[in-house]
Amino acid sequence: MASMPAASEREASSYRWVILILMVSCFLFTFITRFSWPPLIPVVVPVLGMKMTQAGAFMSAFYFGYIITQIPAGVLADRFGVRAILALSLIIEGISTFAMGYMTTFDMGFWLRFITGLGAGAVYAACSRALMEWFPAQERGTAFGIMLAAPSGGIVLSNYIVPALNKSFGWQGALQIIGVATAIVGVLIFVLVRTSNEVTSSGSMFGGFKVVFGSKDLMLTALAGFCLMWVELGTATWANAYIKKLGYTVQAAGLVMIFYGIGGILAPLFSGYISDKIGQRKNILILSYALIIPLTIAFGYQTSMTALCTLGFIFGFCSYMANPHLTVMISEFAGKEWAATANGTANFIFQLASMIGPLVLGWSIDFTGSFNSVWWIMAAGPLLGIILLLPVRPENKRA
Repeated sequence: MASMPAASEREASSYRWVILILMVSCFLFTFITRFSWPPLIPVVVPVLGMKMTQAGAFMSAFYFGYIITQIPAGVLADRFGVRAILALSLIIEGISTFAMGYMTTFDMGFWLRFITGLGAGAVYAACSRALMEWFPAQERGTAFGIMLAAPSGGIVLSNYIVPALNKSFGWQGALQIIGVATAIVGVLIFVLVRTSNEVTSSGSMFGGFKVVFGSKDLMLTALAGFCLMWVELGTATWANAYIKKLGYTVQAAGLVMIFYGIGGILAPLFSGYISDKIGQRKNILILSYALIIPLTIAFGYQTSMTALCTLGFIFGFCSYMANPHLTVMISEFAGKEWAATANGTANFIFQLASMIGPLVLGWSIDFTGSFNSVWWIMAAGPLLGIILLLPVRPENKRA
């Protein structure tokens, strides 16, 4: 990526808000492509004669591709910048999602979801690098909180847009429209993203690994992120199907997840801003995890639409208030120079939960014939996460 043209420091500083908008757009459309599948599970499974385990495998396929590109993309973003990497990511996601509209077999859909994951794998590390590069330390909680509201925004939009598109154009048309829109965003990213006057990393391209794997605090935080992703991704994948099994429509299930997603949008905005003012990122993380445990189980015992929507909002809020602090802490443990490598490596660890979880939870549904076990299995994640976070020392961040 080319360096930004000569400009005053004030102009450079003001462009950070443009960068933030672009990073939010990247994240938003990556999550729309990611979560376009769960609302369609009840529609497509009977059409293609699939089992629930296979439906869960589509999410696992995405995350199998997703984790492969995490670390290489982080290394490349630290070395060469983020523009081309992010643009290519969105374009690949768009093309493969468009092609999903033509799938006729489980195998075809599985490999297309795998390719979508490959495209999406660069986004987290590259976006994190861009924000570390452009935002000063006292604004990072707010900046990352805004960016990390986009995953929940993607869930909200997916559950609002996908059922509507399915109703108007069928499931094939829904996937095709989402694919085209995502590719267009990729082109816009290539045109508008630029770097700050910060130099990219010097020395060995792989020098960041010594920093990343040499930090006990960073690795424990990354493992705690695995535990958070276990419950977040499990909810986003299976809540729609659970609500549909209660006898509600696809649209009603989508409404519950919209409330869940709205909570998830507001939480990182609030907690990121608060942490910039008071610090205490680690303590906010632990509080979030402690609240998630009972909320996960309680959500799975609700049957009325009012209770599902209300608890869904609270559940989403408490789950996603943790997200910006994980990313800021990992970025600061690595330092600005190696932020993308650190976040690519950490997200590789996070997303192992996303790859394993849908299959494990789908198997438990097939084995037991109900969703009861799902919520207990998911709640074990944040409990383990608290244990991992206790010895972490946030003051050990790298200059």
